[in-house]
Amino acid sequence: MKRFNLRNTTVGQTRKDVHSIISAPRNLHKSPTGTPQFPAFNSNMSMQDVRQFIQMQPRCTGVPFVATAGNFLINNIQLPGDARLFLGLVFTQTQSDADTFTMTLNNNKIIDNGAIILHSIVNGASITTQYFEYLQPLTGKDIFTFQLNTIGGMVGTLQLHYI
Repeated sequence: MKRFNLRNTTVGQTRKDVHSIISAPRNLHKSPTGTPQFPAFNSNMSMQDVRQFIQMQPRCTGVPFVATAGNFLINNIQLPGDARLFLGLVFTQTQSDADTFTMTLNNNKIIDNGAIILHSIVNGASITTQYFEYLQPLTGKDIFTFQLNTIGGMVGTLQLHYI
């Protein structure tokens, strides 16, 4: 914010300076004519650069489930149509070390009898990336199927990360 020397100014100049101090928060992030600036205006990015930046941001979809003991199927997962790359997954809850899962994407088996505990937040490997990486291209009309095999059942959330 600009400092003003009130000793060597005229009354009209002082009123103008006081007005600019009062209206400064209201005019923050606006052009001199008062129109709002688009994001990243100060970093010299164009509108197209901003759109591309937003499209490349990682996103996450959580799928809560209550699995009974035995086999349990999760097949109602829908990612947005603009999803282009599947990054990976993580389970938020585990019950037993013997619980396993199978993941298929568009009838392509990606994981077969993987341990849920090794793909969960409990496993320290998920701390740096927040998910376990399984890069797969997406078309926008993808079909995810998860077959859980649990010993005593489990309640949790399956998080799918994508761009």
